Amino acid sequence: MIPESERKKFALLLAALLAASAFGYWGYSTYRKRDLQGTVVELVKDTSLRLREALSIETGSQPDRPEVVRKLDDHTLEVDKHLMELRSKSASPDRALMDAADEYLLTARQILREQASSHRYRIELSLSMQGLLEHMRTANRRSESWIKEAIGAKDRVEKDYFSYKLSVEAFGRLLDSYPEARARLAAHVDAALLVEPALAREARKQELDSSKQAAGEMERARRLAGVR
Repeated sequence: MIPESERKKFALLLAALLAASAFGYWGYSTYRKRDLQGTVVELVKDTSLRLREALSIETGSQPDRPEVVRKLDDHTLEVDKHLMELRSKSASPDRALMDAADEYLLTARQILREQASSHRYRIELSLSMQGLLEHMRTANRRSESWIKEAIGAKDRVEKDYFSYKLSVEAFGRLLDSYPEARARLAAHVDAALLVEPALAREARKQELDSSKQAAGEMERARRLAGVR
């Protein structure tokens, strides 16, 4: 029979081991959570800087240029890398933070992607409209080949406008959804890290103005080409 004193020593030792184990697990869990938070903050910070710069293009006076499209494509690629890095991390330390950050980065990436597409198609639309205008200026040389080229030029304008319209509508929907994604993440990180909703709203307004301008140009092109 084990003496009472030995049983007490064993119980105390067991309690100490259990406490040490619990403390170690708690410490490791805290480390993993802080590690995830640190990663999220860095990825979100860089994503926000890129998104802020991109949306400032809409609120500024920069015209549609290939360099603008390349810059937006670069931002999209980098944010896509951020999203993949985030998804490579385990979500178990803080599932709510992980889900909110994922939604924010995904929304930002899609905004950048559609913004690049809208500028790309706007450039193509401008070029095809210019081509149609130049062709119609030679209307005094009407011939079978001239008519065939005119039809082709009109078709290119219609195709480019359709692509532009789809991309700008998608861009607008994403801008409208941004505040919700931001609010969800702002519950977990410093809101100062995130792009201000006012900037997204202003970009949305400018995007609508650009879309209306393109629609007006399209109507003039259709009248020029005799399309009703």
